[in-house]
Amino acid sequence: MLYRVIIRNLAVEALQKAQTMAGENIFVGRSLPIGEQNLPALYLQIYEDRGESPGPSQVQFERTSTLGIRGYVAAGTPTAVEALLDRFAEQIELALMTDVSLQAAICQVSEFSTATDVTSEGNRHLGEFKMILGFQYIETYPADGMPLTEIDATLMTVDQPVFAGMKVQFPSE
Repeated sequence: MLYRVIIRNLAVEALQKAQTMAGENIFVGRSLPIGEQNLPALYLQIYEDRGESPGPSQVQFERTSTLGIRGYVAAGTPTAVEALLDRFAEQIELALMTDVSLQAAICQVSEFSTATDVTSEGNRHLGEFKMILGFQYIETYPADGMPLTEIDATLMTVDQPVFAGMKVQFPSE
């Protein structure tokens, strides 16, 4: 499984454990729109994944997976919607930043932003927040070829062709 998918799933688990306003309405891989009967709700996706190599011939990358979260609420007035958005965003932020399993799976949260929007049509007032988090981690790909099972070395000096020997065996899996 791709590591970015593992991170996204850990974020979903963190939000479910935190019992946010969304309750069970935490969606992944679902198309929008989300009906008002399902509000408040969250929609999560890793919409970008970038990797940067530490140098030539490396089999590892410093990666940043960008998690996008969209939260939706509805209320009777624009002021009530704004208050719900603020409370909802705070719940999400606290849940993700304090979840031990999620934080242990990454090196750091390298970016974080939140934007809100309130729309009104007649007596219908909806709110949405967009939260962006950059989760940074190191990904190393397995090297090709036979795994190293032992090192057998002989140390030599100018005066002594066999000065010392060493043999180290690695346990096999």
